[in-house]
Amino acid sequence: MTGRVYGSLRDALHATATGARVPMKALAAELDWSPSELSMRTTLGGDNGRAFPADDEHLIKLQRVTEDVSVLYTMAELLGFEVVPKRERTAELLVQVQRDLRELMPRIQMVLNIGVEPPGKGAKR
Repeated sequence: MTGRVYGSLRDALHATATGARVPMKALAAELDWSPSELSMRTTLGGDNGRAFPADDEHLIKLQRVTEDVSVLYTMAELLGFEVVPKRERTAELLVQVQRDLRELMPRIQMVLNIGVEPPGKGAKR
């Protein structure tokens, strides 16, 4: 996925919708809108502009369909955050699990030994 930082969310929405490899008509259909509705929701200004809903069915879907996360990057920039893509963490998590197990094993062993009589100290018959 690609993404750029824009000066405003409106700019990012407009660039995402109009710069997509997906034609506007097809993109509008993916969002269950008419092409004119998509245009009004991504226009840069004027009296015809409408708010773009910030929900899964529209904002997230727009970014998934276009494979452009400029809206996310712009939001992060405007809020003072940095977007860092996920990375493979399996090895890191495995090391942490092993460390946790080493710490827990003495406690587990202690719990298992409670109530168990040592060998040879059983009740006399």
